[in-house]
Amino acid sequence: MLECQYLKDCEFVLRYVAQVKPHWDDFISLYCYGDFQDVCKRREWFLAHGTKPSPDLMPTGNRVPAVVDRNK
Repeated sequence: MLECQYLKDCEFVLRYVAQVKPHWDDFISLYCYGDFQDVCKRREWFLAHGTKPSPDLMPTGNRVPAVVDRNK
């Protein structure tokens, strides 16, 4: 599958994924390059609103846990 068109502007990826490598690498492979692109809540937001969602919105629709957010 092709790379998600929003990957380069995805603040979740830019801000959080590098902090918790390799634990969140699956988010990238499944949601940014894989079969889960169609169910990515961040992508849905981009498409529905034409703006970036909150950086702490995860592809699953959950929010980034506070323990991760504190370490940024």
